[in-house]
Amino acid sequence: MALKAGSYHLTSSSGKLYVYTFKEGFLSAVAHDLLIDATNFTIKLNVSEASVQSASVEAEIQANSLKIVCAMKDGQQNYDTLKEKDKADIEEATFKDVLHPSKYPTISFRSTDIQEKDTTYHVKGELTLHGVTRPIEFGARTTTGKDIKGRVTIAQKDFGIKPYKALLGTLKVKNEVDIAFDLSLS
Repeated sequence: MALKAGSYHLTSSSGKLYVYTFKEGFLSAVAHDLLIDATNFTIKLNVSEASVQSASVEAEIQANSLKIVCAMKDGQQNYDTLKEKDKADIEEATFKDVLHPSKYPTISFRSTDIQEKDTTYHVKGELTLHGVTRPIEFGARTTTGKDIKGRVTIAQKDFGIKPYKALLGTLKVKNEVDIAFDLSLS
């Protein structure tokens, strides 16, 4: 099924844009993988009647809008693990030690090429994060023609970000983080 042609302006009321982080290190057994919600974003999606190759995507996420939803365990959401204070402490450390939103307030993406193969859209573009712009590629798909879903893995170090670590490095966040989206176009 193809995306329905049109110009779409998507925000957090259109669906979810999540970041997943994963733990590693000697003390990783006492730490948590995290599900983080981007609560303030805009995505402009233009789908032409002519062809998907002329489609375009522009996205902007406010870096200080990332909020901890919950811990993850074995890929499942675990809402009882973190208290509100834990979430606030993690968010504070993320802003202070990782993202630096006062210096880099926005995370942006602009597509450079979109190709359709079978039921998947192969999207190429440039992601600007932490003041560094790098090319990325990811797959996206629609199940109804009025939704779009996808996931991309990025390496923090590619964007000049030092993955968070604590307790003399025995507890750290993996370099790779996943960004996932599930959005309604209606």
